[in-house]
Amino acid sequence: MPADPWRLGAASLPLVFLLVVLLGLRWPGSRAGLAALALTVLLAVTAFGLPVRAAATAMGRAVALSVDVLYIIWTALALYQIAELTGAIRGIGEAIARLTEDHILQLLIIGFAFASFLQGVEGFGVPVAVTAPLLLGLGFRPLDAAAVPLVAHSWAVTLGTLATGFQALRAVTGLPARELAWSIAPLGAVTAFATGFAVMHLHAGWRPMRRAFGAIALMGATMGGVQLLLVWWGNWIIATSVAGMIGLVVGLQLARWTRRFGAGIGGLLPEWPPPEGRREPPRPPAPAVSSMSFHLAFLPYYVLLVLVGVVTFVPRLGSALSAVRITMQFPPATTSFGWITDAAQAALPIFGHPGALILYASVLSAVLFTRLGYRIPLGVLWRSTVRQGVPTSITILALVGVAMLMVYSGMTYLLAAGLARAGRVFPFLSPFIGVLGAVITGSNTNSNVLFGALQRDAAVLLRQNPVLIAALQTVGASLGSMITPAKVVLATVTTGLAGQEGAVMRVTGRYLLVMTALLGILGLGWSLF
Repeated sequence: MPADPWRLGAASLPLVFLLVVLLGLRWPGSRAGLAALALTVLLAVTAFGLPVRAAATAMGRAVALSVDVLYIIWTALALYQIAELTGAIRGIGEAIARLTEDHILQLLIIGFAFASFLQGVEGFGVPVAVTAPLLLGLGFRPLDAAAVPLVAHSWAVTLGTLATGFQALRAVTGLPARELAWSIAPLGAVTAFATGFAVMHLHAGWRPMRRAFGAIALMGATMGGVQLLLVWWGNWIIATSVAGMIGLVVGLQLARWTRRFGAGIGGLLPEWPPPEGRREPPRPPAPAVSSMSFHLAFLPYYVLLVLVGVVTFVPRLGSALSAVRITMQFPPATTSFGWITDAAQAALPIFGHPGALILYASVLSAVLFTRLGYRIPLGVLWRSTVRQGVPTSITILALVGVAMLMVYSGMTYLLAAGLARAGRVFPFLSPFIGVLGAVITGSNTNSNVLFGALQRDAAVLLRQNPVLIAALQTVGASLGSMITPAKVVLATVTTGLAGQEGAVMRVTGRYLLVMTALLGILGLGWSLF
């Protein structure tokens, strides 16, 4: 593949176009995605010699990958609508507000610890889909409710979803598992600590940092430390889920202490008024719906957590549910310049997919609420879900199509190879390559598959530590989850901001750049010693 400057520039055009129209022109995601898809098809076929048949293969694979995401999005929307129509969202907000009136602690419990826990056990956008509407119900601004879980869950993606991304990185690089995990864990602990402060700054600026430093630091350090400890013991598969659960317990205990002994217990969480305009009053409940207790309001999420836990920790049940699969084969493709994309396979476990678990939780929750006297208007449920789901589906399909066309035409490889020419400062750029992969492919796992071996080989050529470079790749890709289009769309659609993806990305992108740069500095310093 010729790597001349004009072709490198052409390879970057789809990403530059998306950045301009989403962040600059503020186009809705569906419009930006379709326009970027048309541009990418044109570039792939003309400038990069991708045959039309191969482009069709890329689009077919994009559809297969999109189904994975859309299965979750549609079922998550249904679960949210059930909680909304029954008054459960407001019930959760009222219960947490009764437990603690301090909005900092509310944000840390739901937006930070709970999102991290969900990422550890489930992932696939579920932390955003669940916590964003909860924050909205607590009275946080829609923009905060959408952006906070995107930032908050990002540190937990690397070893989250039972270490799926880690396993993919290990498979494509062949690096020793324990050494790789032990390189990832300290970087993950640093990002966990930093994420708590990023979440608070996103919501209220610098004002709460001095007065609530203890509470923020305690929860961030607890989750990062627990993950580090479990990795040291060799239990990286459950490291993040346990870390998130312990962080949630710490947050709830802080709320109890604050309620019992008053604000400022131990200097951890002094009271202070929220900044002007940062919160909105909680939304009033529908006239026909009475308020609920916390446990009743949390019923849909209890059901979801129980189902996920049972499937996760009862391997035979998980295997049985995943036995029925729809499998699709995609042939290899070669461009006129000789760039080869290997044959691929996509499999969708119909009954064991995360989206299926959310569907089961939705049905069970609807049945339980109905038996308890909370009637759900099915027509309203269906219309609300479709109204939000259709534009979201268009956006996802278009953006995943862009990603696959870039992979099949070699554009993605050219961009990463160009970045790898940095020489001794490569460790600083390595996490940015991980971010690039996550943004393009939509996930930490796919970024690791795409760039893991490339980063390892570049490290060997540059006489750098390949384990460190691989760790920087995956932690950078984890942070990239803050702005992956699928998750941003999921955040906007569950907070009433559909079509305002650019506004959310402008907010989360600032923290992504700062935290990725911090990660790069740590990697560069580590490589020099």
